[in-house]
Amino acid sequence: MHRRVTAVLVATMAATALAACSGSGRGETGSVGSPGLATKGKVIRVPADRPTIQAAVDVARPGSLVLVAPGTYHEAVKITRAGITVRGEDRNTVVLDGQYQKDNGFSVGADGVAIENLSVRGYNTNGVYFSGTAGKEVDPGRVYGTGDDVVKGWRVSYVTTYNDGLYGIYAFAARYGQIDHSYASGHPDSGIYIGQCKPCDAVVTNSIAEANAIGYYGTNASGGVYVVNSIFRGNRIGLTPNSQKMEKLAPQAETVVAGNLVIDNDNPTSPAVPRGAFGAGIVVGGGTKNTVVRNRVEGNAGVGIMISDLDDYAPANNRVDGNVTAGNGVDLVYAMPVGTGPAGNCFTGNTFQSSRPDRIEQALPCDGSGPTGAPVGPFSYPPAPPGVDARSMPAPPQQPSMADAATAPFQAVAAIAPVVDVASIAVPARTP
Repeated sequence: MHRRVTAVLVATMAATALAACSGSGRGETGSVGSPGLATKGKVIRVPADRPTIQAAVDVARPGSLVLVAPGTYHEAVKITRAGITVRGEDRNTVVLDGQYQKDNGFSVGADGVAIENLSVRGYNTNGVYFSGTAGKEVDPGRVYGTGDDVVKGWRVSYVTTYNDGLYGIYAFAARYGQIDHSYASGHPDSGIYIGQCKPCDAVVTNSIAEANAIGYYGTNASGGVYVVNSIFRGNRIGLTPNSQKMEKLAPQAETVVAGNLVIDNDNPTSPAVPRGAFGAGIVVGGGTKNTVVRNRVEGNAGVGIMISDLDDYAPANNRVDGNVTAGNGVDLVYAMPVGTGPAGNCFTGNTFQSSRPDRIEQALPCDGSGPTGAPVGPFSYPPAPPGVDARSMPAPPQQPSMADAATAPFQAVAAIAPVVDVASIAVPARTP
């Protein structure tokens, strides 16, 4: 299902490379982590050493691996201890199933935690949930998502989430994160969500979101966010960095959306909460300083790529550059009240057949030489069909498992910002 990556993800986050270590046998103690990371850990096997994932997590110490054998586990796992990795031996046959009786598959409120190589389904809220507020008594007077009020260091690798009540993979008030080689479908809010963090320092790469209301949703997620080399298809909306009042830290700023395949996001058989737009590829809603570059955006019934206001937030200084669009209702759109100035929003070097306003790259050029206003008015989406109940959605196809999951070394997740070589990212092919 995954296409070859066209970018180099320089992952100085310790989680992205598997450093050599010993002690991966049952119950052995071995060194864990990258060079210079002085951690000791233990492999705790489920159910051989502990009968449940939660029981294994409860005795795990920083640097430990909880290795889960194939089976279906009806658990809601809470992780409050730092530096733990939970890994399934097989992505498709290690399944957490909430049976729509539990809120979250994994609820993580600790630093440096990784969830790897398993599937999560049937939870009332989230499949995998990272948050600086998880497991804590929340102070309504504090602004979570900045300073020390965040989870620091988190990762989701080779994880399938599907048919949960709201979100598949959800990170809130979390920093230094990575979602890679993961899959999300059948969610009535979004498959992948990063929100209320500033800075976030997070990357989504080599992942697939399909048949959700929204593929990627980035509300008030600002600073060092990269959504790259991934596939967003058959959702209602492909992906949207955005500013909203429902969370703090608005306006949203500084997300790079690059090298993604964003196609056919007008799926009437997808689930949805009773609100929202339909038929859009990439929408920057009220966001600032975002870069949408070298994506392929095709077959979206309403709009391919759009910059618009949202929730009383006006977009500013967003750049749409070098994308390939075709077969959308309108390929490129700047949708603002009539007479609203461009505020630094610009379009350049794109391949497109239709735009609003006409000749959008002349009306809103990136060299600052064009008119100061663009009388375009609001944009009307196609009518949104009723959402399908997530519980009735089919299970997704099997996804590629992590190589040598039962024996591969493991390491802690470091609180280091990802570095992405955006310049090396090319427009993807139409067929992944």
